[in-house]
Amino acid sequence: MVDGRPVAVTGGDDKTVRVWDLTTVQQVGPELVFPDPVMAVAVAGGQLVVGFGREVAALSPLT
Repeated sequence: MVDGRPVAVTGGDDKTVRVWDLTTVQQVGPELVFPDPVMAVAVAGGQLVVGFGREVAALSPLT
């Protein structure tokens, strides 16, 4: 849930992470591009956690 709306976070071999609003089935914001294929995504403690290549990034929302 983001701002009270259900969302899905996807990532893949195209090296991008996208957030989808499940109510409208529309992408929310621009895709995030990583230097290697995205192998895992999770949301934990208000952060987006992305596993790509041999790295892991924890991203916080801009305030």
